[in-house]
Amino acid sequence: MTPYSVGYYIFNRLWEDLGLTDNDLKDLQEFLCINPEAGSVIQHTGGVRKLRWSLRDKGKSGGARILYVDFIMHEKIYLLTVYPKSKKENISEKEKKTIKELVTKLKEELRRKS
Repeated sequence: MTPYSVGYYIFNRLWEDLGLTDNDLKDLQEFLCINPEAGSVIQHTGGVRKLRWSLRDKGKSGGARILYVDFIMHEKIYLLTVYPKSKKENISEKEKKTIKELVTKLKEELRRKS
């Protein structure tokens, strides 16, 4: 079975703030479902990946960074956040800690449901 993606409210708001459409999101979701390990793993986040995603007419250099975590065993991909490359290249250690706590909670929730 192919994994499916779950976007959080904050992700969806940030996506819209970048001027991206539902069709753009569908393209991202389809890409990640086929290539769940496409992004680079960010150290000290519990397995979160960072994907470089090109924005319309800007290419990857002017694109967005998407943070997501994949739980292939549970056939889920969680879209955590998105930001323009021009505003931030990497996340801070404090952000990594917060993200790792979220990933731990997601893992616990998935374990309870299975």
